[in-house]
Amino acid sequence: MRSDLTTGGGFRPDMPFHMVWLATDACTARCLHCSSNSAKRKSDELATPEVIDLIDQLAAAGVVDFGISGGEPLIRRDLFEIIAHAKLRGMSVGVASNGAKLPERVARKLADLGLNRLQVSLDGLPHAHDALRLWPGLFDRVLISIATARQVGLRVHVCCTINRLNVDHLEAFVERLAGFDVQRLNFSRYVPTGRGTDSLDLTDDEWRFVIETTSRLKAHYKGRLEIVSHLAQQILVDDEVTEMPGFIGCQAGRGQGCITANGTVLPCVLLPVAVGNVRQATFASIWSTSPIIRSLQDRDNLEGRCGSCAVRSRCGGCRAVAFAKTRRLFAADPRCWLPDRRAVGCVQH
Repeated sequence: MRSDLTTGGGFRPDMPFHMVWLATDACTARCLHCSSNSAKRKSDELATPEVIDLIDQLAAAGVVDFGISGGEPLIRRDLFEIIAHAKLRGMSVGVASNGAKLPERVARKLADLGLNRLQVSLDGLPHAHDALRLWPGLFDRVLISIATARQVGLRVHVCCTINRLNVDHLEAFVERLAGFDVQRLNFSRYVPTGRGTDSLDLTDDEWRFVIETTSRLKAHYKGRLEIVSHLAQQILVDDEVTEMPGFIGCQAGRGQGCITANGTVLPCVLLPVAVGNVRQATFASIWSTSPIIRSLQDRDNLEGRCGSCAVRSRCGGCRAVAFAKTRRLFAADPRCWLPDRRAVGCVQH
């Protein structure tokens, strides 16, 4: 491993750049891996005026990217108003949908509002995707939604959560996806939280194979399909990432955070550790005074092998995985393969 892996990564933003808002707990699907355990709308979801105020708070705090997820955000009747206000405040805005239904009038309105990206989920080839989401035929429905979105000029991202059902055909999936008119593929790591169970997870050794595979696919499809990932150990295998001085690995409580449908603030969409609620305090005060957030921003708090790792400032392991597996926020990420993380020279590209 080159010595420059240990440099950089010291930047700690006072406020996150990217925030995800889980617009609703209502959803038309019942996905096996749903981290928010979405099903039906709850009575305590933020009302429109509360969301508008929240957007003002986020913009004032310096948040520049606003991701709207769920549940299924297209269910919210005030979604257009919310997007319009976030755009008015100068934010880049994305909507994440299961892609089951996208009427042309809805797609056109999203385009007219200047939506920066529509993210739809495709978790592998048709059989794997439909099995994971308990919806026969959903894969084909998503393809129709992609075509509708592209017809009106929307930028389309695809999110694929790597899990037991799709890990054996990632390369075939990417090859098929490259034939569609999408602009980005985001590989997301599976975290057994929410409705997700360990039965969908991979072994720790398999995760090394996955991280190396996604890095290779990224290079292979460069110029044809943009591929990114949320896999913290990219820094160990991806030369392009290594040379990004600002890359700091896990962003939980640092460059990103999450706000649930009822206003609860989380360090990450996959890390169900509440640090406050915007109905009781302002977002800025919650983020700036939370002991949990401040602890996540200091990599010296990491335990075990992550704590002694020479590249902890540029990786940090995945805090969501560590918490899901051990119930300890700062435990070592079990998916990392480094046997002795104190030795910089132990990493092989």
